[in-house]
Amino acid sequence: MTEIDVASRPRLARGVRLRRDRITGKLFLLRPEQGFELQGSASEVVRLCKAKLSIAEIVDRLAETYRDVTRPRIVEDVARLLAEMSGRGLIVVGDEP
Repeated sequence: MTEIDVASRPRLARGVRLRRDRITGKLFLLRPEQGFELQGSASEVVRLCKAKLSIAEIVDRLAETYRDVTRPRIVEDVARLLAEMSGRGLIVVGDEP
């Protein structure tokens, strides 16, 4: 996995939108011709990306919510999620176009 700088401010990639389904209430990342349902803490991470927070700030917010999870575990989980979403072209981390 590529090392992700916690000072980076992840954001939605160009053409990607975050939408809540009006019927089910589920969150989805949408881009032309595709949709990705967000489950669990993934929806929180993406919402925090839209708030233009750094990865360190996202981890801080999650650590306040999930007090029973260690900070290193949260960092690992967030980094893995962002790397996966970046690989799918949904999230841009750092100075990527």
